[in-house]
Amino acid sequence: MPIRIDATTLPALIFGSVLLVLAIISAVAASRTRKSLDPASEADDSARLHANRQYRRRLQVSAMLGIVGILIPLGDQMDKFFLARPGLFLVWLCSIFVLVIWMVLMALGDWLSTFAYSAIERSHLRHQRSELEEEIRRYHASRNGHSHSIDDGDDSHYTSQGPE
Repeated sequence: MPIRIDATTLPALIFGSVLLVLAIISAVAASRTRKSLDPASEADDSARLHANRQYRRRLQVSAMLGIVGILIPLGDQMDKFFLARPGLFLVWLCSIFVLVIWMVLMALGDWLSTFAYSAIERSHLRHQRSELEEEIRRYHASRNGHSHSIDDGDDSHYTSQGPE
């Protein structure tokens, strides 16, 4: 079956081509992002697991986007075939809808996963920061019996004549 290019099929060909290009760009970007994970994150099991899952989700979305980019112009080229077999047209149309819905769900899952992972990491960082700040306070208190830190913003240990 030769490819028809006329005023009725050109929009589907252009749209499918754009989707294919976006799928390729998305896959390349996902691969580069995964390869650029720093060694410290690579050593952290949770960071590596999150990055691997994110990479798989993003590659799946890229692949599905590419498939949709092929199915749209393909179905547009097969309009005479679909006129003779309306059931196959319904299968083609439903497959596109299912792929698009699955892509949306994968993107939503990726967003939620990244949000949850980031929240956990921020919590860990806040906990580490509070431990380090407490260690600094103990260090300053052990030096002279009280803190001389300017950064902690606590001037309660100073009186009008100077430090207590």
